[in-house]
Amino acid sequence: MEKTLSERERAMLLRRLHGYLVWVGAEIPKVCVIDERTIPLRELIWRLINKKELTDGEISEIESLIRLLERKESCDEAALADADITEEEAENLYDEAAGILRAIIDLKEIGNRTRQDSDLRRDDLRKKIRDAKGLLRFADKVVSG
Repeated sequence: MEKTLSERERAMLLRRLHGYLVWVGAEIPKVCVIDERTIPLRELIWRLINKKELTDGEISEIESLIRLLERKESCDEAALADADITEEEAENLYDEAAGILRAIIDLKEIGNRTRQDSDLRRDDLRKKIRDAKGLLRFADKVVSG
């Protein structure tokens, strides 16, 4: 029979999970099952990271996925805190929760990058419009002057 997690071990895992850099070195789960849906999480994030531009729909889906993952991580954390589980089950839950936190951080960075790229494109377009208007004013002065 496997040893169940002691209160001290449980507290230690939860404290580690709440650390600032828990996601460093954590591996994003290959797949994640949420609400009976199997999501190929690692592959999905890899595709999004390497995608040059995201549509508004994809950004919206990323935000929805972040909320789902936050709920899943919260459930894993609750199980670590309350469930009568073995040390091995606790380590597996901890690894999954840390990997999900890493996925959430990556997804948020992808969303931020997309917003920043969009802001830069918008600023660049405004500059081009301003330059074109200035050129037109200059041309009008030259022609009429």
